[in-house]
Amino acid sequence: MMDGAPVFSLFRAALPAIDVVGFRGVANSTTTVILEEMQAGKSFDEAIAEAQRLGVAETDPSADVDGIDAAVKVVEVANVLMGASLKLSDVTRRGIRGITPAQLREARENGEAWRLVSRARRQPDSSIAALVAPERLKLDDPLAQVRGTSLVIAFETDIFKELVISERDPGPEATAYGMLSDFVNAVRSS
Repeated sequence: MMDGAPVFSLFRAALPAIDVVGFRGVANSTTTVILEEMQAGKSFDEAIAEAQRLGVAETDPSADVDGIDAAVKVVEVANVLMGASLKLSDVTRRGIRGITPAQLREARENGEAWRLVSRARRQPDSSIAALVAPERLKLDDPLAQVRGTSLVIAFETDIFKELVISERDPGPEATAYGMLSDFVNAVRSS
């Protein structure tokens, strides 16, 4: 969910007896860059072009702006850390295409920021409700403080009300480390 941050390994190794009740996070840096560029006065298309110039957006950014990439990450985290068996179709999803520059300006004027938020939570019947959607957040919320290509995830557990893990401006090295970490852990497990 967070490029190279070893979220799965952290729970397996350092927090083995924790029950993850839910989580929420900003799991897609492309959308954060686009929203920030739009807040600075660029059009949606200009903001996408800037994200592409920075190398965080694909030639076709649909998977990012429509929340598909973030929904895939929700499924991964919920299935691994919450014991869910979600499929992509189980995640209610709405991307950022509908956010307007006026909404971004109004949020800024009110001490808030828009972010594409990914979340999952165990329900009373033990099912998992999963959602990816733009949310207007107060600036003191850790998710609102994410800038540029940074990522953040906040876990709610049976022990911790909110355990926040953030990754500031990860580069290709962080992604490579995440892949290496997953490989090493897979080999150790076999």
